Amino acid sequence: MNARQTTAKHAAMLATLLTRMQAATRTIPHQERINWGHAEQMHDALKYAVYAAFAMGAVTENEAADLGFPV
Repeated sequence: MNARQTTAKHAAMLATLLTRMQAATRTIPHQERINWGHAEQMHDALKYAVYAAFAMGAVTENEAADLGFPV
């Protein structure tokens, strides 16, 4: 598999995961019981989402820092 095919495969998987993550962001905060595990997992997810966005050129270094995750 060449780099273009690998990139397309990863981009498709990322799009699928982001759709599922978006649905979770709408439901988890509204659950009757929220525990610290959810808060920590959401923080970790946000951190890696910001890093991924930076790697893809979707956010700048300054924007990542403004979000609290300097790269």
